[in-house]
Parts: sequence; structure tokens; C-alpha cells
Amino acid sequence: MSIELRNVSYVYNSGTSFEKTALRDINIKIEPGEFVGIIGHTGSGKSTLIQHFNALLPPTEGLVLLNGEDINADKNRLKDVRRRVGLVFQYPEHQLFEVSVYKDVAFGLKLMSLEHLEADRRVRAALSAVGICEDYYEKSPFELSGGEKRRVAIAGVLAMEPEILILDEPTAGLDPRGRDEILSQIKHMREELKITVILVSHSMEDVARLVDRVFVLNNGEIALSGTVGEVFSRAGELEAMGLSAPQITYLMKELAASGFNVRENIYTVEEAAKELLSLWESREKQGYSNFTKR
Repeated sequence: MSIELRNVSYVYNSGTSFEKTALRDINIKIEPGEFVGIIGHTGSGKSTLIQHFNALLPPTEGLVLLNGEDINADKNRLKDVRRRVGLVFQYPEHQLFEVSVYKDVAFGLKLMSLEHLEADRRVRAALSAVGICEDYYEKSPFELSGGEKRRVAIAGVLAMEPEILILDEPTAGLDPRGRDEILSQIKHMREELKITVILVSHSMEDVARLVDRVFVLNNGEIALSGTVGEVFSRAGELEAMGLSAPQITYLMKELAASGFNVRENIYTVEEAAKELLSLWESREKQGYSNFTKR
């Protein structure tokens, strides 16, 4: 299922002395199955933008199209739109409230009048997709770690079987272990479910590691867009917007500038490790005893 924003602008408090333009003439199209990243400094319009994807905010101007149909044309269809386009807000675990993990994930399904067997299938499939096993089903959500709570909260949205999943800063506030768990499960979940994923993140490393395409928001406008390589190769422009390339990119540039025979256009730690290992092996074959410059 494709989703498109066509010439979308949004103004808060329009016509008042508090009027503020949050989005200006946004044009985005995301194809079925894509993994897209949205980055931008605080106040750039990221949160406002993603709330347009499932009609939580209607555009002041422009259209939001789901498979070519205007999602705001018929208010009676908004419930269906929000089922098909699931939005997981930052710190979603704050919304957990049921007595068990299973009941929390099942809660949203009650409103869909599903048969028990179908609801049970969806709960189990959603929890499996985020890496929560049956041993946790009867546990209280409040006994879980931060990363586990986050995964249960995401499962609550997945149980609705959305075709598009939007994740707003899914690793915010987590320790390194919880962060790695969430990122690993997001990657696994996307590969397994074949759904479209839109990731909003302040971490350039996470974006570089996971997504296919990146949109950069600046002052409510799309300033840059393209593949990970196309966007992060423009580090100077990103820095002018208060952003940066992934930190590993700067390290590789420093190594290249210092005389080491390495590529500079590297954006993940995994890529850097392969490059440095290749350099080491090349040195070994040439009889170098130390990891020296060329």
C-alpha cells in the first residue's frame, strides 16, 4: 500500500495571533514495503508530519493519499485508515495499563468485534513478531524492562495488522541493551511481515543501519531526500541544519585523511568493520607487521 503527501502544508492556530506554519508544501511518496527514515532537528516538523499519515491531523492545504485515495475525504473511514496506518508514539509504554502482557496487546482488538480465535491469533503473531515469547503473556507489563515494555507497546499496534507502521523515536530513553533489542526486532519484524515502515529518529546511526530512503526535514520543509548514501554524503548541508552524518563516517574520513587506504563513504559500524578488516588482511598479505598507513 502506497502513501503520498501531495503539496501538504499545515498551520497551527490558523487565523490567530498564535499562528505558526509547521509544514510547507511537503511532497512525499512511499511505496509498498519500503523502509523510510525521517530525520530533522527538534522543531523541524517531524511529529506534525507523521500525524498526517494516519489523519490525526488534516492538512491545512494539500492531500494525503492512501493507494491514491484521499484519507480525509470521508470522516466515517478514519477508523479504517488508522487501522491500516499504525502510529507508535514516542514512549508508547506509558500507555500500557492492563494486568497482563496478553491483555494489553489484545485491548485494541476488542473494538474490532473479532472472533476469539482470530483475536488470539493476532495477539500471538504480534508478540512473536517483536520477540516476546509465551512465558511473558501472563506477566504484568510493569514488571518488564524498558525495552520489553516498548516491544509490547509496538505489538499492540501490530495486532491491528497495519499495512504501514510509523515508529516515532522507538529507542528514546532506552539503555544500550534495550536500544539494540528494539532495533534488532524492528529489522526482523519488517523482514518477516513485509510491511512498510516509517522510522522517525534523532540517531543517524540507526537510520543508516536500517532504512532504504531518508527524508530530511528542516523548518517544515523537505530539505534533502534520497538513499542513505545520497543523504549522508552531504554532511556539510546536514551540519548547517543542526544534524550530522553518522559518527563512524567522520572516523573513516579522518582515517582516509591520515593516509589509510579506506573508503570514506561508509555510514554504519558494520560497513566500517568490514573495511578495516579488509585493510588488515591486505596488509598481512603484503607482509606488514603493523597496522600502518599506506
